[in-house]
Formats: sequence, C-alpha cells, structure tokens
Amino acid sequence: MLSFAAAWVVYQNALSSGIAATAQAGQVRLSEVTSTLRLQLSGFRTLANVLANEPILQTALVTAPDAELRDWLADFQLTYGAWHIDLADPQGRIIASSGPAREGQQVTPRLMAAALNARLEFEHVREGGVRLTRFARGLFTADHVPLGVVVVSAEMAALEFEWPVAPEPVVFFDADNQSFIANRPELLGLSLTAAPDAGGFPILRQPGPHALWRLGPPANSQGDVLRLERFIAPLDLRAEIFVSVAPAQEAARLRFALALATALVIGLIGAIAVQQRRQLAFEADYSATLEARVEARTAELRKAQGELVEASKLAALGRLSAGISHELNQPLAAILNFAENGRKFLAKGRVDPVSDNLALIGDQVRRMTRIINNLRAFARKEVMPTEPISFRAVVENAYGLVAADLAKAGVAASLSLPDDDVDVLAGRVRLEQVVLNLLTNAMDAMATSTDKNLLVSLDSTGSSAALTVRDTGSGIQDPDRVFEPFYTTKNLGASQGLGLGLSLALGIIQQFGGQLSCRNLAQGAEFKITLPLLEDTQDV
Repeated sequence: MLSFAAAWVVYQNALSSGIAATAQAGQVRLSEVTSTLRLQLSGFRTLANVLANEPILQTALVTAPDAELRDWLADFQLTYGAWHIDLADPQGRIIASSGPAREGQQVTPRLMAAALNARLEFEHVREGGVRLTRFARGLFTADHVPLGVVVVSAEMAALEFEWPVAPEPVVFFDADNQSFIANRPELLGLSLTAAPDAGGFPILRQPGPHALWRLGPPANSQGDVLRLERFIAPLDLRAEIFVSVAPAQEAARLRFALALATALVIGLIGAIAVQQRRQLAFEADYSATLEARVEARTAELRKAQGELVEASKLAALGRLSAGISHELNQPLAAILNFAENGRKFLAKGRVDPVSDNLALIGDQVRRMTRIINNLRAFARKEVMPTEPISFRAVVENAYGLVAADLAKAGVAASLSLPDDDVDVLAGRVRLEQVVLNLLTNAMDAMATSTDKNLLVSLDSTGSSAALTVRDTGSGIQDPDRVFEPFYTTKNLGASQGLGLGLSLALGIIQQFGGQLSCRNLAQGAEFKITLPLLEDTQDV
C-alpha cells in the first residue's frame, strides 16, 4: 500500500510537470498562430490607410464614380487579395465597389461613425456563409471635411488556407463567443454558450485536479486536452488552442509503473532514471530551441534598426544639401546675370557698366558668404551681429531680385511701401534673405493657379513694423508644421529645396527679436514678419 501511495505521488508530480511543459509549448504555438493572423490582417489595415489618401477616390466622392474607378478598385482587390474594396459616401451608401453587386448597400453605423471621426475601425461579420473582417478609413478634404469612407474586406477562409498545418486545433472566438476563425472546418460557427448537441462548441470540462477538457465528436478524438487562451485586443478576438496531454499522461503513467516496480525490482530504478533524463533532455532541447529563435529574431530586429538609422542619416544629409542649394540659388543666378551683362558691355567697349557689374558680382559673392555664415549660425546657434537698417530698402532690394521672375511666371505683383524709411535693428543680408525666401515661396505656390496675384505691403504701427506677403496659391496644408526643419510640400529637385528655408527664416527673425507667422486665406496664404522699430529695440 505504501509503495502504491508513493507511486501515485510520483504519477501526480509527473503529470503536473508534463502538463506544465505542454502548456508552455502550447503557449508558444498559440503565440505563433496569433502573430501570423495579426500580420495577415495588418496588410489589409495598411491597405485601408493607403487607399484613404488616394486622390482618385477623393475625386470620385466629389464628382461621381465611373467604370474606370471600378476597374481600379478591382485591380487593387486582386493585387492585395482582398475580398472586396468599397467606397461609401458620408451617409454610408456604397457608391463604388470592386464587386458591383455591393453598390447601393450600406456600411454599418459602427464603421461609419469611427471612420468619419478619423479613426481606423474594424468589424467581424458573416455574410452568406462568408466570414469577413472589414477595415474602414475616412477620406477628408484639406480642411478636414469628411468626403466618405473606404472599406477593405478580408476573407478569413483565404487567411486560414495560408496557415501551416498544426496538430492542435486553434480557434478564434468573436465578441459573441462564436468561433470565427479556426484551423479545423468542423469547429467554425459554433457557440460557447450553447450545448454541444444544440450547435454549441464540443468542449467539456473533465473532472479531476488538473484543468483538462475533452473535445468530443465530431471535432476530433484526441482525448484530454489543455485549453489555453489569449485575448488579442487589437483584433477584439480571443484565441484558444487545445493541446493534447496524451504524451504527458503516457509519461506520467510510465513513471507510475516504474515507481511501483521500484518497490518490487530494484533494477527498475535505473530505467526510471534514464526516462527522467530523457524527459529533462527533451525539455532542455526544447528550451534551447526557443532561445535560439529569440536570439535570431533579436538579431533581425537589430539589423533592421541599423538599416533604418543609416537610411535616416542619408535622408537628412540629402535634405540639408538640397536646402543649402535652395538658399544659394538666387545669388548664383544673379552672378550669372551680371556676368552675362558685363560680357555684353565689354564687347561694346562700355567699360563703366562692366565695372558696375563686377561690383555687383562682388556684392553677391559677399552675400553668399553671409548666407553660409547664417547656415553655420543656425546649426551652431551662434549670434550674428546686427545694425540699424532700412526695412523699406531691404524689401525693395529683395523685390527687385525676383521682379523679372514674377513677370515671367505671369504673377500680378503689387508692392505697397510707406513713403518714409522704416528703421529696424537687424542684419541686412539675413533679413533680405528671409524676405526673398517668402517671395519665391509665394511664386512657387502659385505655379498651378489660374489667378496669380501677389501683394507685398510694409506698415509701421505703434512700436513695430510688419511686412505682409499674400498670395493666391494653393495654401498651406499643415500650418502647424510649416516651420519645422525639412518639412516641405514641394516636389523634389531643382531649386525648390526640401524645407530648410522657412526654418532658417524663423530662426533669423527670432534673433532680431521679431516674429514670423503664417495662416491660410480664403484663397492662398499669408506670411507676416513683425520687427520692433529701431527706437524701441534693445540690443539683440
């Protein structure tokens, strides 16, 4: 009797240990399956975000969808493996779809409410025996007015087909406790709240000290199982895996027999020790395999991080180079113009104008030197010297440099200046650089406008002087970010720069004790420079 009791203790301990190891392995496999599903659905989530920024969809919501749009949606559906891609108006009615039969149907209020509030929303639905997960994203105008919603539907059966074959049943339950996704067809569409004979899920709790369950027919016949679960908050699904404990039970029964036989045959002790060592070796090997996987994944992440850092460095270097090119483009163009004029005057024997053009070239070279010093001051936060200057003369000079370009671009420019000088404490070249930057930016903003009007006005009120530059261009997409370094909405290349000019301009004006601000108008944008007048200015 004592030998049986001791063998029973051995059995219970072995069973507990085996179940614990089985649970650990089951959690690893459950994590792999849930990661696979999240990765699959993340592609459709990303597709919804990408489509929300497609101009062709925004245009269709403003005008009307056509056959070309439906073909475009069908191409996206086939390319990315979506079940359907729908475009709905703000009332939720589908106006275009990769599946024409869906047009006229309604998007659920849950998806519409979230998408029109600029949130990505999803839902799990069943339609005609097809299990779908839908992702919805809103489309908005530049003024954040909702235009409609794009909905991407993913079919669960197609995702399940891509899963690797696993010996354990894996089921994902939705918020209604119904099996929505599974790697066994017979486990789909079953409810946890109903009895097995009434369409419920065929799982029963087994009596005993261990948390064991049994999957009954017709699901499978693998006996007692461990029921492990994990809630996936981003998908609002609960994943469950049913891992067979038959190997653990067999190992425990073997230990029981060995322990019982120990009392009868001392020689069986060696067999028990061998068995235990094998079990420990198996657990050690399994643990080593998991550690190797973790180390491999960590190495991959570190490599990817290094590549991202290098890419960021190269991008920053390119943006800085383009920004410097943008700032030096105007004086270089002026030098070329003065040199050409000097050559023509020299050919005609007119020496005095040649001398004047050489002097102007020298001025532009000195201006480039000051610009480079300004860039260095911006990078190192140095304080450059200031002097009393005429704000009116600075504006006139900057306007004269771009007047020909404005006329060539078809811009109707209006310059409004006071009769008297407006004196401020600043750096002449740096202030001229800022004004020139605002004028060229305004000209670029009106490149695609039919109505091209530029208003430049200088006023002095109270203790400050204010220069206003207004254009009738496309406006500012994001006024809160317009002064960030490297932020730009212009096309790459040429002399358009990559977003360094306004950041430099802001730093320069702040050094002078002034302010640089911007805002959108009914048509176009307005930039304003405010500087304290000379008599009210402290040393900068």
